[in-house]
Amino acid sequence: MTGFAQGRFSLDRLSIGITIKSLNHRFLDISFKGSGASQEIEKIFKEIIKEDLHRGKVEIIIDFFDLDQNTWDIQFNEYLLSNILDKVLHFKKKYKSELSLSLDSLLKIPMVFHLEQTGIDLSEKERSVIAKKIKKIFLEFIKSREEEGNEILKSIISSLDVLEKNVVIVQKKTSEIESELFQKYMDKIKKFLSDIDIDDKRVLQEAAILAEKSCVTEEVNRLMTHSGRIRNMVKIKKNDLLGKELDFLTQELLREISTISAKTNSLDIHEYVIKIRREIEKIKQQVQNVE
Repeated sequence: MTGFAQGRFSLDRLSIGITIKSLNHRFLDISFKGSGASQEIEKIFKEIIKEDLHRGKVEIIIDFFDLDQNTWDIQFNEYLLSNILDKVLHFKKKYKSELSLSLDSLLKIPMVFHLEQTGIDLSEKERSVIAKKIKKIFLEFIKSREEEGNEILKSIISSLDVLEKNVVIVQKKTSEIESELFQKYMDKIKKFLSDIDIDDKRVLQEAAILAEKSCVTEEVNRLMTHSGRIRNMVKIKKNDLLGKELDFLTQELLREISTISAKTNSLDIHEYVIKIRREIEKIKQQVQNVE
């Protein structure tokens, strides 16, 4: 599930920026980036998020800036600048250009100058304040995910409504077709065995067996059961395995509709099978995002 939140706050000697963003992912994958991505800060984050995140590719960018200038170490990459100037001089000679580089231009070249900071040791008080600030930003992140989750819920419910409506139609049409199939098989058996003396009860039995092979009542019932289960599950606020269970149920829905498709030769029913499959695919895509 996607989400985003960011914030910046200051302590006496530190300016700290936090950005949290997530993309859809089947499993939980957390990565830390930035100048403040130390084991100490990662531990604070993991303690905060472990109870609330179960799926998603989450990227956490931590920007620590020590306001104490005594900790600053300004690095000058003389070798890089020398190579740049050599290239510029070569260009000027080759094309007889009046090109010149100002000090401002040199300072804008990446990595010619860059600032390094010595390691930041946090006091217990600073860790406590940082944890509270991180928690606040994290709650904003969770809120953004919940807003998306509500939209996903609406989409899933809408697809279930369409799915169930078409399953009811398939169920009705299947009942009509079963009696037609039974009579059709009866006529075929009698036609091919017209010259053979055979018990009418045996003909009825064989026709019933053939008609039963095309019966999709069980599959239709299971479709409605799985759909109802999904409908109930998405209303549950707290369920650590909700996304995985929904993913499993969509696979079961696809299996049942595939069986119906294989069993029936009715073009009329196949039209509704396609509509049902389309809604199941929509649900399948959406539950990949569910926490």
